Amino acid sequence: MDGATMIGMAGALISGYAYIPQITHLIKERCSEGISRKAFALWFASSILVTINAIWTQSMAFIVLGLIQICATGLIFYFSNHYRGQMCLYHHVVEKER
Repeated sequence: MDGATMIGMAGALISGYAYIPQITHLIKERCSEGISRKAFALWFASSILVTINAIWTQSMAFIVLGLIQICATGLIFYFSNHYRGQMCLYHHVVEKER
């Protein structure tokens, strides 16, 4: 693996790591407050298209990034629909203060 690919892979892994708090909160707390299902549906679709392009051009870092984004955005979209309208105690308190 060359240096450019290693840098790209590091970026892909950081991107995947960045989704963990959102997914964890959504599933653990069953809280969909503040999540735009429309935005995540669009990000999911765009991730599929970009990943197809990455496979076509054989760009390993972007293939990995695309697969991470497909999984993460798919999970967020699914669970935000599943827990639609539900919010955790934290978001309930924040909402009352507005």
